[in-house]
Amino acid sequence: MNLVQEYLSLATEVVSFEAYENKKAVNAYNRQATRMRKIAIEIEQNFPDLKDEFCKLLCHENRKICLWVAHHILEVMNYDQISRKTALHEIRYHAMTDKSVNRLGNKMWLEDWYKKHPMDRSL
Repeated sequence: MNLVQEYLSLATEVVSFEAYENKKAVNAYNRQATRMRKIAIEIEQNFPDLKDEFCKLLCHENRKICLWVAHHILEVMNYDQISRKTALHEIRYHAMTDKSVNRLGNKMWLEDWYKKHPMDRSL
């Protein structure tokens, strides 16, 4: 299994997580989310040949997986302007449509992002 496949496998589990009252399950969720971030960093630093495959996950059928990918593309990876624009669009979509508490989290994330990256407002 390559790193992109491992990331997708973890993301599939993470986006289906619902056992917030179970401390052991929450700890496992946190480990999986941390591993996903480390995979994105590892691809960026050591496996640039996998970046195109990773970026294609922005078009995954599960929009929650797209959201995780979008955050990692912007936060820990370097991509061209088109990929960055697509990632920002995905986060904006969730900030506007998500019915959960994550909606507010993504709105706050965008506000902070634009303060640090004002040029991205035009993307």
